[in-house]
Amino acid sequence: MKHKDPHKLKSTALLVFCILLSLPTFSQHFDWAKSYSGYSRSDYPYNHIVGSVTDSHGNLYVAGQFGKGATIDGQDLLPFTPYGSQCNTTLNAAIVKFSPDGQIMWKKVLHANQGFPCTIDEIHLVGDTALYVESLVDIIPTGNDAYLYFYDTLITSDDTSFMIAADSLGSGVATAFSIMDLDGNFLEHHFLQIAWIDSNGAVITMDRSGGINPESTSRIDNQAFPGGPFGVDSDGNIYIGQVPTDIIALLDGWYSIENGKLSGVLIMVDGHSRFTFYPENRPSVSNYRILKFSPHFDNLIQYQYVFADTPFWDDDVPTAGRLLMDSDNNIYLCQTVYNDIRRGSGRVSLNGASDMAFEGKEATMGFIIKYNSHLEPQYIRQIDYQNTSNNGYYNYYFHDMAIDEDSNSVFVIATVANDVPTDSMYVDGVQLDANNNALFLRFDKNTGRYLSHGIVPTNKYSNFYGTIHNTDVVCKNNRVFALPTFQNNIQWQNNEINIEQYKWGKGLFIWDYAGNPIQYIDFNSISIQSEPGTALALHDSVLYICGYSRSSMTVADTTLNPSGNTLAYILKYVDTSFMTPYVYTGPRDTGDVRIKVVEDGNAFVAYPNPFRQRVNIGIENGDLRIENGVAKAWLTDMQGRREEVRLTPAGNGKYTLDLTSRPQATYLLTLTTATGKTHTFRLLKQSDIFSR
Repeated sequence: MKHKDPHKLKSTALLVFCILLSLPTFSQHFDWAKSYSGYSRSDYPYNHIVGSVTDSHGNLYVAGQFGKGATIDGQDLLPFTPYGSQCNTTLNAAIVKFSPDGQIMWKKVLHANQGFPCTIDEIHLVGDTALYVESLVDIIPTGNDAYLYFYDTLITSDDTSFMIAADSLGSGVATAFSIMDLDGNFLEHHFLQIAWIDSNGAVITMDRSGGINPESTSRIDNQAFPGGPFGVDSDGNIYIGQVPTDIIALLDGWYSIENGKLSGVLIMVDGHSRFTFYPENRPSVSNYRILKFSPHFDNLIQYQYVFADTPFWDDDVPTAGRLLMDSDNNIYLCQTVYNDIRRGSGRVSLNGASDMAFEGKEATMGFIIKYNSHLEPQYIRQIDYQNTSNNGYYNYYFHDMAIDEDSNSVFVIATVANDVPTDSMYVDGVQLDANNNALFLRFDKNTGRYLSHGIVPTNKYSNFYGTIHNTDVVCKNNRVFALPTFQNNIQWQNNEINIEQYKWGKGLFIWDYAGNPIQYIDFNSISIQSEPGTALALHDSVLYICGYSRSSMTVADTTLNPSGNTLAYILKYVDTSFMTPYVYTGPRDTGDVRIKVVEDGNAFVAYPNPFRQRVNIGIENGDLRIENGVAKAWLTDMQGRREEVRLTPAGNGKYTLDLTSRPQATYLLTLTTATGKTHTFRLLKQSDIFSR
């Protein structure tokens, strides 16, 4: 009897393991789906998700709005109050914590009676220990039977000290910044209001019709702090982006104030801390500003108006867009400027950097600005275009952002729409192959240089922008996730997805960082009012998908139906491939299969893959010599053994790697450039008996 060589058996097993490792063997499925749908006004979708975050254990925290009678998993979102009524028809807000298996761990509700709405604007997880929540409280209880459920703390007119100090300047409206632990308990909370002062430092109230009239119900009075997107740095400082009400309403020349113009702004925190500042530049219509507060809102450290000159657009600027912070405490502000085409175009410099400017066009325009922690601008980027007609209508929206520290990239979600299909669009001087589409744009985080983009290719229109909230975007391991809607049809991975004309489809789109399509998951939500998803949260192999819909939607074998006019949904999608970097494989003209990594404006490719003897390494879209191209190359086998290998120059930006003597196996090839960047490919060496 002939015995088998155990070494050969081990080698064969390793080969089989490596081949299987190189194949896309992964699991993907929807674990669970949740939804709620309460009474809604016909013209406004009460039930929707604002944001979501996950902690290190995979628990999910969802912030959203809801209407009367809303339940989730058989539980009323709003419990009965001591006054005997569950909920009136006003807009209410809630935060719900789910375990990874979909169980509700706790929920906190924001609700006011007497017909006053309460809303949540944004939620952040800081340090895996605290939730920061920004919300609007539209009534501080002042009358008989008036009450407020402030995240399940009952507040009545008998005692409002929990909310705001007795020496507040008045007004029943406040913006609340609440800080909770991960069990939903308050760590601290602060209520911000704003007022305006004249050149003598006196607080101003003013009738909107043009004169001082304290008796007018339409007068401009102390009001809620105009909350906007916010971020928290590593020292606990809080940065808030705003479209300031004082600029829009009081400095545009429509109103007059006796004894001189409005001079300053007064910010009140809990009725005690009162910060006064006098803006140096006061554009006549609208501007943006970023405020930097110390932890606990003890001090206003700094403020910065974004634009130095008088803007040239109208005052239709509803929010301050999105604000993100990276690990180095840099700030990224993204927004869209709604421009009236009749007002023309112009150039607006940034405060603190006269050489940086927003180039306005006769269109709605989006931009992204990077600041350091001292609110000094580092760069500005926007979509540009070259129109072929003066009668067209153009929209270039920037909706949301995501940062990937591993690839040193910032991703922006955008929508572009041209009446004239021959018009050209550019970013950073690079022409885009997108028109009337939703897309993501990828920039180098440090320099702002354009790197790549990906689109939803439809022959009609695709959109990231919803009625309630802009869509979210997340990225990880060479994957970009977003939730736009589309009309007519899309061309995706050589497949055409069609829906009925004049209706909208919705689903999850996944690209790699270079913009190559990876996957599309249809939500089977087709109506004339389909909306994009609004919130995404990614934890390891799990993607939580949140949004709202005006029609029923079917995901996997689960159908969700709205009762009323809107449905808020929460989905858990599991894909084990998310744990590892995605490697794009695409055909070359020669029939070889290549893998491609895009960095620094260059595409690094390795082909063929699988290979038998040699691998070709190329740097596309660049003009690099060996001394400023690849500096070193390292080869790692699946047992973790790593050694430096030599690349042989084969022309401008091209190399070969001879691995003839290496055993059949899967390898990781890591290239290090002269600038210190690393790029890793997974390669599979096959036997010569394998056909290509």
